[in-house]
Amino acid sequence: MTLADEIMNELRQNPGLTVAEITLNIFGRRNPYKGKVSKECRRLVKGGRLERRGNGGQADPFTYYLPR
Repeated sequence: MTLADEIMNELRQNPGLTVAEITLNIFGRRNPYKGKVSKECRRLVKGGRLERRGNGGQADPFTYYLPR
């Protein structure tokens, strides 16, 4: 299973997660993969496979959803 598949599966079960939450749910604690997950989420958004909501700031972080 690819990282994209894992991200999509996680969001299918738990829509509206941040990159940090997705990373934690897939890889667990103390992992170096947050940047990799963030990059993959951006690629999936660009390809139309995910929706990103929020302003991206600390008060309103990006959250990810499967397209409607």
